[in-house]
Amino acid sequence: MDIVTWYNTLHFIISQTAETTTQNTGIPITGEDLRVIFACISASFTIAIAGLGAALSEGYAAAKACEGVARNPEASGPVTRTMIIGQAVTESVAIYALVIAVIILFFMV
Repeated sequence: MDIVTWYNTLHFIISQTAETTTQNTGIPITGEDLRVIFACISASFTIAIAGLGAALSEGYAAAKACEGVARNPEASGPVTRTMIIGQAVTESVAIYALVIAVIILFFMV
């Protein structure tokens, strides 16, 4: 989408949710407002996509570890240890995304 489409969409949403009085009609969205709106949207997308990816990959790793322990119960120690290390590495990606989202919010808003 281009910036005009985003602007029209946001203008439509704001015009539908704002009270229609003589005090706030005809107030255009400024560039600062758009910057704050897009910073919040980009921070939320950053967290959502990274959280979804981390959750799916950690669930997949846990499922495969359970399958491995079910097939060979004697190897539960090494399998569990490897799974926990892999999940810690995966969770670090979500933590990096959280840091990026916080940076976006603090420096852009």
